Amino acid sequence: MTPAPLSEAELDRLDALLHGGLADFEPMPLDAVQGLFFALACGPAEIPSSRWLPLVLGASPPTDATGTLREAIDLVTRFHDQCRSDVDGERFGLILYDGEDGGHDLQTWCAGYLEGVDLADPDWYEAGDPDEVDELLFPFVVLAGELHERERSQFKDAEWDELVGSCGSALAEAIVEVREYWQIVRNPPQTVRRDSPKIGRNDPCPCGSGRKFKHCCAAAPDATP
Repeated sequence: MTPAPLSEAELDRLDALLHGGLADFEPMPLDAVQGLFFALACGPAEIPSSRWLPLVLGASPPTDATGTLREAIDLVTRFHDQCRSDVDGERFGLILYDGEDGGHDLQTWCAGYLEGVDLADPDWYEAGDPDEVDELLFPFVVLAGELHERERSQFKDAEWDELVGSCGSALAEAIVEVREYWQIVRNPPQTVRRDSPKIGRNDPCPCGSGRKFKHCCAAAPDATP
């Protein structure tokens, strides 16, 4: 049974726990966690919580966690399931905070997304076509500020600002494209097999006319060889 989505109050509580409410832990911020979980939901295979939970919390929690830490684990786990459900249903209500420039801080969210890509097993570049994966991840790399300096230097400041703006505007579409790509990779279209042997054009027509197929039914406007 799928747990209920977090309420606004529960999201606020999780946000507070990740922003200093966990002693001895250095957790990721909530927006980066959502980016991480979206990448896991989009990727080539499901990743167990034993791998992503220590990354989210900043340390491996004890198996007998209690109190505030237990509360955080439960909320994070439900948030993970909620993000997977949101991606499957293409509901992209992204958690974004204000950036230094007055706009949304897409950099932190996309940095979390790339953390999820790095956590994938199998690796995205091994499970898919490397060139296609590069193209799919390009908007996230740009917005996360992770584009290699050699590539970044090819853009003038105005061109770079325009690229960042266009990537930000199309972020939801980029998430959908990644999701659809891995759906096809995981479930490739099945080859249609014929139930009966293919009829050669010089074979006798199966209608029983005695003529060759090419001079009989194959010559009809709606015929299918």
